Amino acid sequence: MKALNTGKIYFKKKFKSMLIDIIEIHSDIVSSYTVQKFKIVGPSYHLACTMLLVDGSRLFVKDYLFLDGQRKYSFHWQDKEGICIIRWDNAPHHQDVNTFPYHKHIGQSENI
Repeated sequence: MKALNTGKIYFKKKFKSMLIDIIEIHSDIVSSYTVQKFKIVGPSYHLACTMLLVDGSRLFVKDYLFLDGQRKYSFHWQDKEGICIIRWDNAPHHQDVNTFPYHKHIGQSENI
């Protein structure tokens, strides 16, 4: 049991380290970030964080890796007024897109 906890702690530290590395690499555009949720269960995880960019826009990140290996994500970038600039996600609601389920929404319209 202790080895499992050690592995889980290692994975959590490694994942957090990777996130911080990415933010530090892009520190010229990321002014701050907040992790709302980070949970690990076995080999799965749930991450929710928000990055404030230097121009006042925000990037909302939701990333899930499920126990069965499937991944669900949404990267939502909005301007300082809260208007969507672009959102990338893999929700299975646009079956007509040739990259299904991977797609992006541009602006507030249904531009996919």
